[in-house]
Amino acid sequence: MMRSSWPDVIRCLVLAETCLLCGCTTAATELDLLTYDRSQNQHKIAEFYSREATRLRLMARDLDHRALVYERLFGPDSDWVEGTRLLARSYEDAAQDHERTAERHLTVVHEELASTSRSSGLKPH
Repeated sequence: MMRSSWPDVIRCLVLAETCLLCGCTTAATELDLLTYDRSQNQHKIAEFYSREATRLRLMARDLDHRALVYERLFGPDSDWVEGTRLLARSYEDAAQDHERTAERHLTVVHEELASTSRSSGLKPH
């Protein structure tokens, strides 16, 4: 029966952890969501903002329904109703802001495509 010494066990654990960490790293870069730099993937940034707008709009819709329930429970002038409607409006405003941001990022994509097609002599569609 062969027994492992503690240094051998530690070496094996360090090797296993190193392999695990190397396998978990990716070469992908983080997107800077606040920039309109053409070196960033503007289409992917626009998709992010569009998904967030959808998520916020669904939250606003949920709060609108909740406000109706609160209105039946506590009356139309209740602080619960007013607060819930105010929160729903803030989510809707944020969704609209995210949609505008997504559109601005898509504009960068379209401008880049137009610039590329002009420089290559192709007509844009």
